[in-house]
Amino acid sequence: MNRKSALLLILIFLLNPLVSIACSMYKITKNGITIVGNNEDWLSPNNQFWFEKAEKDTYGVMYMGLLNNFAQGAINEAGLVFDGFANPEIPIENTDGKLNIPIGTAIRNVMQTMSTVEQVSDYLNTINLSSLSSSQIVFVDKSGTYLIVEGDVFIIGEDSEKAFSNFYYSQIASEDDVELENFQNGRSFLNKTQGESSLTYCGEVMKNLSNTDLFSTQYSTIYNLNTLTVRVYLFHDYTQYVDIDLKKELSKENHRTMIADLFPEESIGNKHYQMYNDVENPTRFLETIISTKEYSEEELNNEGFNGIVNMIGYEWMRKENPATAIKVFAYGVSLMPNDANLYDSLGEAYFKNKEWSNSIINYKKSLTLDTSNENAVTMIKKAEENRSKG
Repeated sequence: MNRKSALLLILIFLLNPLVSIACSMYKITKNGITIVGNNEDWLSPNNQFWFEKAEKDTYGVMYMGLLNNFAQGAINEAGLVFDGFANPEIPIENTDGKLNIPIGTAIRNVMQTMSTVEQVSDYLNTINLSSLSSSQIVFVDKSGTYLIVEGDVFIIGEDSEKAFSNFYYSQIASEDDVELENFQNGRSFLNKTQGESSLTYCGEVMKNLSNTDLFSTQYSTIYNLNTLTVRVYLFHDYTQYVDIDLKKELSKENHRTMIADLFPEESIGNKHYQMYNDVENPTRFLETIISTKEYSEEELNNEGFNGIVNMIGYEWMRKENPATAIKVFAYGVSLMPNDANLYDSLGEAYFKNKEWSNSIINYKKSLTLDTSNENAVTMIKKAEENRSKG
């Protein structure tokens, strides 16, 4: 995807973090076996799996997502899998009399208690899905039946093969109309090959559906919904993989793991993960984006660079490391000295690091650039109060 599309995904992700970053999915059912593949395309490699074992009345579930702990996808021990996609805005009007349950809670209810897409459809039809106006969710069960939830539109299908990406099936006449390069690459591969219900074949499909640009495929998961085997590839490197026995993992106590930690340190994906999370030089990843070319602040703004800086800086904040976040935001304002939002972020990082004077300086700079920034006014007062206490 291009940088403009990337910025759009950032905005959608911030508004609705549950269903935003997956960019391709594929399912095949043959000889009674259903295999589902998924590519998660995003900027950050800080992705994790977490496992929640079954309780008396619930299924065990393997979730996956970023450090914010919103599930971007999941598979339960009944062989039901879901993933979500950021899509163009479509108003959702069918909300009268529907239950106002957060979509994250609704998805959790689905994965803990349901095994078929028909059950999912019946349940979600009772929920106010207005939060999905810019996204869709796809479910597949082990029978091979799939459910596409496009807000007001529910599509249930039983095609033996089906590919999904960041578009609405209800809005196209043909898959030929989809203007996504990675999706068309995947279609080309599917049209030239004989589909197999195997982890290996599905891995080849996901390779052809993957992205390798700035917002690249961070990991691919391949699910055998009958045996509950999960194959994992890291950072669009399809030369090595890890297989997870879901039944075995769900027999343990609840636990989580960073996906990169499943792979050797010398692997391509783990090296990328290490560079992105370099505490000593946290701007190294940003510098690779800028590379040797000189950009004007206007060009950086047009390409959404400030959003990328914020995303990385706030990940460090989420990891309780404001000192490193300061380095990231300071690098951002050095390139974009007229960006009020980045100064606001830098002020927040200094505040969390208890550097009150520096926090005040940067909040004041943000307020100078954006006199409507009420947050800066509030935070300046708080920083001044803390500084006066010594």
